[in-house]
Amino acid sequence: MEPFSLVSQDLVEKFRNISNATILGQLLKLGYSKTYMEGVKSLQNGRRLCGPAVTLRYLPSRPDLQDYIAKGEHGEGFNETPRWDALETLSRGSVLVADAMGLKRTSIGGDVVFSRILTREGEGLVTDGAVRDGYKVIKYGYPVFAGGSTPTVGEPNILPYEVNRPIQCGGVLVWPGDLILGDDDGVVVLPSGMAEDIYSDCLKHDEIEKAIIDYTQRKKISPKKFYPFNDETKKMFSKWTKGE
Repeated sequence: MEPFSLVSQDLVEKFRNISNATILGQLLKLGYSKTYMEGVKSLQNGRRLCGPAVTLRYLPSRPDLQDYIAKGEHGEGFNETPRWDALETLSRGSVLVADAMGLKRTSIGGDVVFSRILTREGEGLVTDGAVRDGYKVIKYGYPVFAGGSTPTVGEPNILPYEVNRPIQCGGVLVWPGDLILGDDDGVVVLPSGMAEDIYSDCLKHDEIEKAIIDYTQRKKISPKKFYPFNDETKKMFSKWTKGE
């Protein structure tokens, strides 16, 4: 697997202040049409998540392969599973992203397991499966984005298998190190190699939208003349930057 460079912490913090809608719009312009996770929502409104991905892939359970799958390629001893490996791989500010094949009623873990994200100082948790005891996990204070919350145990249906390899989550490709961005609108995956390229465009886009709202509110006029962006928008923005 060809690794990508990690997004700098400075850039991560800058993206924290840009909406997912803006980031998604800029990626669409560049032909990245599958970056929004379907069916993955925050378990608590008002939370912003922004950090590089540590990935974990689950497989369906099968009796003849259960021990092999659950222990991964290098697991030895009781409960030495890829899920724990993934949690130990987390560094400060990174996000655990788990591919549970979109099984929204199937748990990938609960409050005991994901207390480790807290002690590893991880940024948060994202999965297209469910989180057990979700109401307890969100009390840890980090953002949790999932297909749902459930009281059930997931192991009869799925088992963790592989850490820090490319996965899907919510129908989106996630490469280890990609920037994972969550807000009340859902989760967007920003390819790590694109972050530097689109940041200034995102910043400019938000500044223009701010100008449209401010200008049209002061003038008591409709924004339809300026939105979507066009030549009139450019003229208005030029006046706005001059304080007109």
